[in-house]
Amino acid sequence: MKKEIRKASHNELEQLKKIARKTIDINYRSFLGDEGVDWFINSGASDEYINDNIDDCWLLLCENQVIGFSVCKLNLIDLMMIDTEYHRKGYGTMLIKHSEDYLFKQYNEIVLESFEGNIQANNFYRKNNWIEKEIKFDEASGLNKIIFSKKPKS
Repeated sequence: MKKEIRKASHNELEQLKKIARKTIDINYRSFLGDEGVDWFINSGASDEYINDNIDDCWLLLCENQVIGFSVCKLNLIDLMMIDTEYHRKGYGTMLIKHSEDYLFKQYNEIVLESFEGNIQANNFYRKNNWIEKEIKFDEASGLNKIIFSKKPKS
C-alpha cells in the first residue's frame, strides 16, 4: 500500500473536517459525554479549528486517500487524528513519528496534551515513549488534561 505524509492544502479542508467530526463523534463520547461532543461538533468549533490550523497541518494518505492528520505548532503536537477505520493498524505510530521528527529539527523537547479520560490515546502516547509530565485542569472543557513530553533519543 502506498503511504505518504505531506503538508495539507486548503482544498483538503472538507476531508479533514469530516475525519475530525467522525473521530470526535466515535471516540470522545466516553470522556466528553454526549452533550459535550454534540455541542463541539454542531457548534462548528471542530470545523473552525481545522480552518484556523490548516497551515500547520500534516496529512497521512494511504492509496492517495486522507486517513489522518496532525497539527504541529511550535514545539506542540496540538492535534492528531486517524480515521477510526484505520485505528490499530500502525498509521498513528507512523504519523506521530513523522510529527516528532519534524518538531525535533527545531526543538529539544516537544509536548502534547490529551484528555485524562481519553484512555486509548493516552495508552498510545505511552506506548510511543511519551512521558507524563503533569495533569492540569482545563477550564474550557471542565476536564483534566495530561501534559506529555518527549525529548529526542541521545
